[in-house]
Amino acid sequence: MHKLLCLVISFISFTSHATHSELTDFDIESLLAADIQITSAMKRTGIASQTAASVYVLTQDKIKASGASSIPQALKLVPGMQVRKIDNNKWAIGIRNPAGRYTSRLLVMVDGQSIYNPATAGVYWEALNYPIDDIERIEVIRGQGGVLWGSNATNGVVNIITKMSIDTRTTLLKYSTGNYVDFDANIRIGGDLSLGDTASYRVYANSQRSDSSKESYEWQAHDSGKKNSIGARVDISVNPDTSIIIQGDYTHINIGQTINLTEYGTWLPSEDISPATRTHTQLMFRLDDRLSDTANQLLQLSYSMQDGYQPYYQESFKHYDLDYQVNMILDDVQINVGANYRYNSTPFNETTHITSQNGIESINYLGLFAQTSVSFSEHINLMIGNKTERNNFTGWENQPSLRLSWQPNDKHFLWGAISQGVRIPSLFEYDYKTLINGTSIKDFFPTGIPSVDETRIKTYLLGNDQLEVEKTLSFESGYRFKKDNWKFDISTFYSEHKNVLTVTPKNIQFSVNTIQELLSTNDFISLQQYLSEQSVELEFSSNSKIKAKGIEFIANWQANNHLYGEIGYTYSEHKQTPFVDTRLSSNGKIRQLYTAVTAIVNDVHFINATLRAEAGDLYNVDDYEALDITWRWQLTPFLNIYFIGENLTQKSQLEFKRTNEIVAVPTYIDRRFSFSVSYEF
Repeated sequence: MHKLLCLVISFISFTSHATHSELTDFDIESLLAADIQITSAMKRTGIASQTAASVYVLTQDKIKASGASSIPQALKLVPGMQVRKIDNNKWAIGIRNPAGRYTSRLLVMVDGQSIYNPATAGVYWEALNYPIDDIERIEVIRGQGGVLWGSNATNGVVNIITKMSIDTRTTLLKYSTGNYVDFDANIRIGGDLSLGDTASYRVYANSQRSDSSKESYEWQAHDSGKKNSIGARVDISVNPDTSIIIQGDYTHINIGQTINLTEYGTWLPSEDISPATRTHTQLMFRLDDRLSDTANQLLQLSYSMQDGYQPYYQESFKHYDLDYQVNMILDDVQINVGANYRYNSTPFNETTHITSQNGIESINYLGLFAQTSVSFSEHINLMIGNKTERNNFTGWENQPSLRLSWQPNDKHFLWGAISQGVRIPSLFEYDYKTLINGTSIKDFFPTGIPSVDETRIKTYLLGNDQLEVEKTLSFESGYRFKKDNWKFDISTFYSEHKNVLTVTPKNIQFSVNTIQELLSTNDFISLQQYLSEQSVELEFSSNSKIKAKGIEFIANWQANNHLYGEIGYTYSEHKQTPFVDTRLSSNGKIRQLYTAVTAIVNDVHFINATLRAEAGDLYNVDDYEALDITWRWQLTPFLNIYFIGENLTQKSQLEFKRTNEIVAVPTYIDRRFSFSVSYEF
């Protein structure tokens, strides 16, 4: 760690003396900008520096400087966000809580359209394959977002905002390759249309192939991958008051993996290398209409389809969403009201490992929200709101929020918030019956005889239709300061989660007396026969609590017109009581140090370096540091070449090993090098 910090300091010292004349298409001052427009925190346009929430905006300039080629890679640039690779295809991403394969307390959207999966309540990050060059910004809210966006936003919101097609009326060709990427090819074509006052379009296509890791935590690595995507967007300005967005995307992936499945008969963990196939389709229509100088309305209709096939689980979900919102200003009062409805078609496909207990074919969500922002003076603002939502599983739920901010002048901004959010059970938790790796006899009745103690009993994990909704009460506060060429942002949080999901025994069929009787006669054959006919049932329960607290600090510094630096530190602590089962329960701390340097060496050479130091005991891996460096060479205003090195401090390392909560076997993440060339005309 000390050597790495010295390396970064030396790098800053070197680049601060670099020469610079006229920039081409990269404005380093935009990295420090505090007046970035955001929508996710208030569900209307606002200024990031004047938002009473812990927000971070990942701009296109930051993404471009890093050379990131995917959305998960880009999220590594957000200080305080936990982004860990499970293998070459899968990610564990979270905010303010231990990240997992499916992080259900984090709501992820693309242009306000949720990509929530009802089976896992999480996100398949590997299928989120939007072109990175067409992303305008990524807005990240650390903390509650339920008052506006609904359930499953108790720890954060990630809203990926794509560019308007009027800003992409060019042809872009991009090709990447590297030691773990065979190829990643992109084409995007944009132009004007003869519709309304003004109209534009873009279409894109992507195809990529990746290689397997060299080493797996267990067995062999088989995490190569194939991805293909196409998509289009049309923006129409019907008149000065009315605009329309129509967009659609289709992604098909076939990813290799090593999964840990139970073996019939022995119920021992066994290796399965069958690939996972997924097909995702997203369609969206949005109408934005200005009703008057002080009011506007928004109507959004969206459809998504998620099909997935794995040997142990198959899914075919369809989602239909209707959102309507009105924003208005009455004197010093801003009012936002809206309603949304979601219909999920969730037909069940039975496999040898998963069955449905209740035959749930659909899920309905209805939500109503209202939020009022009142300015008592030019310095003090109070925001009060509530989201009332109804779902099939737990009925009506409320998510109220109160936020107060004080801005005495342009330099200082203070805020505080009290809010409640809810997390709705997923289908796995509420309905499905899953065959998992067998439970050892020693876990219930140790005999002292190894051959008996290690014997596995057939084990099921049952969904529970009596689960209560998880409620999170959060207290947050923050302070921002900006002066000349530097700024910092500090926030604290304390949250209490009730009705937290755990796993508890429900039905243990074997008899301890029978085992003792057979052991007393040394009748091991009969004992093995008896045990092979027994089973254990575990069940999801909502009988635990979590208390979490932490602090987040981010500072930005622009040394001059060609050097920008950023540093972030995050600390959070989680205590769960009772600590029931290691499959879901977690106690521990998370610490992260993040530093980034972006430098313009001269007219054509740009360098970006990021260092993340991760520590804590929540992922069952050693503390680690990851240094990524990108060199961008702009040969012409239209032609760019990237040389990218990732994980440069380690030959390989495990980033995630919470194997009790996933069936995928983690792999060692190796040092990586890639080359990319893009041409835009």
